Amino acid sequence: MRQMVFTGIADDDRRIARELQAMGAYDQPFEEGPSVLAKFLEPVTNFITWMRWKGEVNVYGCRVAAQQARIEEGLTVA
Repeated sequence: MRQMVFTGIADDDRRIARELQAMGAYDQPFEEGPSVLAKFLEPVTNFITWMRWKGEVNVYGCRVAAQQARIEEGLTVA
């Protein structure tokens, strides 16, 4: 178990951690979220997608092969 700091006093922190463990606070495994790099890259990829779509609309007046693009994007997201 990771040592958590609640009050800054070692004995109190250990007591609080034991009480939380007895109440079942640590029964569920820790779920990792997206990494810092993934959080940074998500807006960048969204921006690149937006730029690509904007370029298609400006050049052709509509999204090129929009129906096929929706199908492929649905496959990658799912």
